[in-house]
Amino acid sequence: MNRSGGSFLQTLLIFILLIVVIVAGIWFYNAHHRPTAGQEIGKAIDAIPPAVSSAATDIKESGAYDSAATALDNAGDAAASALSKTGAAASSAVSETSADVKAAANKQKQQDRSASSSH
Repeated sequence: MNRSGGSFLQTLLIFILLIVVIVAGIWFYNAHHRPTAGQEIGKAIDAIPPAVSSAATDIKESGAYDSAATALDNAGDAAASALSKTGAAASSAVSETSADVKAAANKQKQQDRSASSSH
């Protein structure tokens, strides 16, 4: 049993040493590899143009650009049509109101004439 206990302790010691070596390696790497904020921002800025170019290419190739342009054209046509119809309806309402006001004014004039002639 002494032999198996020694083997266990040897395995445990090797395992602990392996963990210590891994932790030391990670610490050493991180201690010497500390990019500055400027370096990180520079990397991010350098990555922007290719990403934008790729996205623009994807949009042009997928036809989304054309369908968006068509949708905008259709929306503009619909808005123009709605505005035209609204203008026509407003003009009609104003004409009807004007006719009603004229009729009411004429009626009032007749009533005034009737009242003045009866006195």
